[in-house]
Amino acid sequence: MALWKRGKQYWLDVVIHGHRYREPLNTTDWREATRLERERVEQLERRAKVPTADSRAYAALPVVAAITAYAEERRAQVSKRMAAYWLENAKPLGAFFETTKLRQINPAQLADYQRARTDAGISPKTINGELSVLRQVLKHARLWHRFVDDYKPLKNYKPPIGQALTVEQQEQLFAMAKTRPAWLYAYVAATLSFYCGMRACEIKGLRWRDIEFDKALLYVRRSKTPAGWRSPTLNTTCLDVLRYLHDRASKLQFTEPDHFVFPWHGRGKKIDPTRGMISWRTAWRSIRREAGLNEVRFHDGRHTAITTLAEKGLPDWVIQAQVGHVASEMMKTYSHIRREALNQAAAALEPPKSAAPKAPTPPSGQPADETPEQLCHSPRHNSTLPTGRVLKFAREIGSSGWTRTSNPPVNSRMLYH
Repeated sequence: MALWKRGKQYWLDVVIHGHRYREPLNTTDWREATRLERERVEQLERRAKVPTADSRAYAALPVVAAITAYAEERRAQVSKRMAAYWLENAKPLGAFFETTKLRQINPAQLADYQRARTDAGISPKTINGELSVLRQVLKHARLWHRFVDDYKPLKNYKPPIGQALTVEQQEQLFAMAKTRPAWLYAYVAATLSFYCGMRACEIKGLRWRDIEFDKALLYVRRSKTPAGWRSPTLNTTCLDVLRYLHDRASKLQFTEPDHFVFPWHGRGKKIDPTRGMISWRTAWRSIRREAGLNEVRFHDGRHTAITTLAEKGLPDWVIQAQVGHVASEMMKTYSHIRREALNQAAAALEPPKSAAPKAPTPPSGQPADETPEQLCHSPRHNSTLPTGRVLKFAREIGSSGWTRTSNPPVNSRMLYH
């Protein structure tokens, strides 16, 4: 993108969507040319890309078929989880748009979809996620330019549900978690979540080759995104529970490097170490119910870990290296200021005793505690004021005689005459 001068006039030379535009701006002023260039580029970027045979084929498909084809085309470029996410969101989109083709969708239909899903009690975050999948397919079909100026995602007014547990709550939770052998895997997983900051998907993907006990290192090679790949240091608590799990697995000869730390459990106590555990949801629900912490989610362990690191004063880059990539704007969501830190902040703001302001004391003969009505009609407010030349003069011209009011007849000039 560049401006160039031809004679005395400025010209625009820019490439947008693979097409080159060389146009006169019809001005000799540099500042005016810069402004016109910016406006023209924004106008050209809003234009539709030149359709291709592939994009035209997508535009002729119904919504579900288009999303399915898009997921299959991108399967080698994205994770299985992302492809499954696209297909899962295709269900509500297909139920609403039915056989409508992509090229037949208009902005009003997107607004109708938002209202219909909102009326069904679906959260704004879920609705925005569903339409984000449709947006990707429309962009691939080179049709999104029709919606850019009209589509507005729903605002989420719900407060975040994540929380950071206090030390007492953590002790209560883990004291209950280790009381039953059936809760062992949920107990170890919670330990890695609260005291290593790991996500549930990272814990499920752990293999024995990812742990170096002698170096106290753990390698995360399966995460929400590649940005979550890391090698955090394990503290003593995490090492102890993983060693205990390793000793139990060695009795069953389930400690091969490719074996999962959390193996798959089936019916009849069948265990397959070559497959990862699907979930420990039942055990986790039982633990938190018995501990009296029904509102605690498993992911709150990660919230607690990040909050603890932030309260210790560690810089953001160290926190990200330990618990995985956390965007700067997401630090506000994951880092919660717990009550202990707020109590410390209040104590830090306490002034020295020598400089501390003292509470006002009532005059002698007056009660210490009075209601607002008593304060308004207190005798000391209605006491007889000393009469004098100034107050008599004020009353003569219609003033109340009070010197503390903003009555215009009573001003500084009157008071000193």
